[in-house]
Amino acid sequence: MLTYLARRLLVALLLAFGVATVTFALVWFAPGDDRAELLLRGVDTGPTFAAEPPLLEAYGEWLGGLVRGDLGRSRTRGPVAERYLDVLPHTAALSLAGLALAILFGVGTGVLQAARRGSLTDRVLGITTAVFYAAPSFWVGILLAGVFVYLPIQSGRAPLLPLSGVAPAGGARGVLDFVPYLVLPALTLGLVLGAGIARFTRTSMLEVLEQDYVRAARARGIGESRVLARYGLRTALLPLISLLGVYLPLLLTGAVFVEVVFERIGVGRTMVDAIARQDLPMVVGGALLFGFATVAGNLVADLLYGWADPRIGDASRG
Repeated sequence: MLTYLARRLLVALLLAFGVATVTFALVWFAPGDDRAELLLRGVDTGPTFAAEPPLLEAYGEWLGGLVRGDLGRSRTRGPVAERYLDVLPHTAALSLAGLALAILFGVGTGVLQAARRGSLTDRVLGITTAVFYAAPSFWVGILLAGVFVYLPIQSGRAPLLPLSGVAPAGGARGVLDFVPYLVLPALTLGLVLGAGIARFTRTSMLEVLEQDYVRAARARGIGESRVLARYGLRTALLPLISLLGVYLPLLLTGAVFVEVVFERIGVGRTMVDAIARQDLPMVVGGALLFGFATVAGNLVADLLYGWADPRIGDASRG
C-alpha cells in the first residue's frame, strides 16, 4: 500500500508540474506586453516587454514563486494568492454542501431505480436525472430561483429562500445564519452532479444484482433490502469513488456559474470579475487553482480507491 501511495503522489506531483509548465508556456508565448506583468509577479513599477528576463530564468522564477505559494500580484487587488484565500472558504462551503447533496440524491435515486427496474418510478426518475445531467448549472440555478424566489413574490408572498448567496453584513453571525443563503446554490450543484451519480449508481447496481452470488443470496431467503444494502450497494459504491475524482474539480468549475447566478462570494465569481476587468494575474492564478484542484481530486480518488480495495495496492507491487 505504501508503494501505491508513493506512486500516486509522484504522479500527482508530475501532473501539477505539467499544469504549471503549460500555464507558463501559454503566458510566455502569448502576444502583447501584459505577459511581462504576469511573469514578473506584477511588480508595481510596471515592467515593460523589453525588461523580460530570458526564458529559463523567467521559468525558474515562475516555478519558484509557485512553490512559495506566490501566484503573482494584481495591480488592483494586491497579492493574488491572498485574494483567493480570502474567498476560498465560501467556495469550500458551497462545494462540500453540494457534494453531500449530490451523493445523497445520486446514490438514493440510483438505488431506487435499480430496485424498481422497468417500473414507472424507474422511468420517471430516469427522465428526471437525464434532464439535470444534460442541463448546465446556471440554468438549474435560474430554475430554482424562479420556483423558490420569483414565483412566491409574484403571488404576493415572501420568498421561500433568499436569492443572494451571501449573508447580510452587520451583527453577530453564527454558522446557522449562513445556511439559508447556502441552500439554493448547494441544491443547484447537488442536482446537476447528483444526476450523473444516480445514472452511474443505477448501472453499477444492475450489474452487481445480476451476479450469481447475488442470486444465490436470494435463493437462501435473504431479504431484498438486505441484498441491496449488503451486496448491491456495497459493491457498486466502489467504482463510484473513482467518479468522485472527476466530480471534485467539477464542483469548483460548477461553482463559477452558481456563484455568479446567486451573487455569491467565491473563487469562481472572483475569477469571472477578473476576466471582466482584464486582470490577467488574477485570471492566471485562478486557472492554476482549477488545474491543481483537478490534480488533487484525482489523487484523493486514487487514494480512496486504494483504501477501499487493498487489492489495488497489492497489484502495484507486481
